[in-house]
Amino acid sequence: MASGDKRIGTSGDSMPFGTEVLSVGPLLQADALIFPIYVPVGMGTIRVKKVRSVVNILIGTGNSVVTIKNKTTGMTGGTLTITAASAIAAKDSCDIVDDANAYVAEGDYIALDHDGGSDAGEATFFIEFERCQ
Repeated sequence: MASGDKRIGTSGDSMPFGTEVLSVGPLLQADALIFPIYVPVGMGTIRVKKVRSVVNILIGTGNSVVTIKNKTTGMTGGTLTITAASAIAAKDSCDIVDDANAYVAEGDYIALDHDGGSDAGEATFFIEFERCQ
């Protein structure tokens, strides 16, 4: 494939060639928890491009706000809100701005920082990233 070619990823949307997807979950939305996802040593630095969510169990009475972080620092554009009463299969996403915080070194982690605003529900998250050379 040429540099500008597209391929279909697991999310069903067309993604630029070179974009990879990491699936995490289902993760509980009812508690204020931080879920770390480590970049394996040997993979090199990655750039996070987008984070998507798909609801697996009905979200409760409050919004579930997830802040995407490079360890402890929020990524620009990295706030994903799953609205109250979101049904199973509801989808949400946030686009991560290409700045210094979007780059995560091998051995470091991406944090999905949940506010615990909802009283119920689970979602699976898809992190779209590319490896940096």
